[in-house]
Amino acid sequence: MTGSTPNISVLEMAVSQSPTFFSLWIGNNDVLGYALSGGDGSNPITPVNGAPGAGFDGSYGALIQTLTSGGAQGVVANIPDVTSIPHFTTVPYNPLDPTNPDFAAQIPTLNTIFGALNQIFTALGATERIITFSTTEASAVVIKDEDLTDFSARITGALNANPGFPIFVQQFGLPAEAAPLVAGLLGATYGQARQATAEDLFVLPSSNVIGTVNMEAAGALVGQGLSATLAGQFSVEGISLPLEDKWVLTPEEQTEIANATDAFNRIISASASQAGLAFVDANSLLEQLANGGITSGDFTLTSNLVVGSAFSLDGVHPTARGYALLANEFMKAIDATYGSNFEESGNLVNVGDYPTNFSPTLQ
Repeated sequence: MTGSTPNISVLEMAVSQSPTFFSLWIGNNDVLGYALSGGDGSNPITPVNGAPGAGFDGSYGALIQTLTSGGAQGVVANIPDVTSIPHFTTVPYNPLDPTNPDFAAQIPTLNTIFGALNQIFTALGATERIITFSTTEASAVVIKDEDLTDFSARITGALNANPGFPIFVQQFGLPAEAAPLVAGLLGATYGQARQATAEDLFVLPSSNVIGTVNMEAAGALVGQGLSATLAGQFSVEGISLPLEDKWVLTPEEQTEIANATDAFNRIISASASQAGLAFVDANSLLEQLANGGITSGDFTLTSNLVVGSAFSLDGVHPTARGYALLANEFMKAIDATYGSNFEESGNLVNVGDYPTNFSPTLQ
């Protein structure tokens, strides 16, 4: 692709063609990577300010300046609210169904264990951390919220100070002498735990994790002296083992994403205006898809996974039909800024000519 210049950048390749017109939709991944990782810190949001290559403002400004340096015109798009895409809106916060016999059989034991912890949460004035599972309604999963104060040591101390705790431990087939060990394990596991709420968003792959046994965690418990059966019971993802940060976007992490998106979009909008470029409000477009959908021709597209037609099966990237919808928006923006006639001449695309993810008989 780069020919005789292996280290050439995409920008340099574009400029080398002396373009008269360009399209630029960039910046999504500057927040998307953080979101896809559940905000666990492994893929941080790009800083807003900084030198070219170090901050979004400098990098984006350098892109626009370079692309327009030869007098080229163009169209740019801003960044959608990535938390509205189906990758984050498909998995419910309360998927634990009491009619599922595998889960229903665990509920009495779970409520006994968490009952002991809930007393401590109440005493600490942290009633928002109380965990209970319903026998009649769907229950929320248990998550680890790293923004919570870590009560690990206080949980362990309170359990060890309870004279009835050794008896509590014996009902699980453990000797009374194991009480300090169990107290330590419960403190370490649930020090930052809470049940999820409707304000939490779960990444799409979490659907394959919730309710499964975390074999690494179970192995560690076996190494601590628990039986394989008991270790497995204490290592069920989202039930007895809080889901890790990488599986969920908490409200605090969503706020980080929203603040960065707003800042990036201000930079994009200002850059487009200053350079006289056409502008596509992709953020508003996604908001419409997430709130009732957009009708184009004979089809209404929404942000629902699969049946919404706009997004592919990864819940992140648009389908061909979704990209067709976006292409029309780009052409409309070009018409509005440069006086072209894509729409007036009937050259907008028919989104129905482009496929989605499912059988034509269902379209």
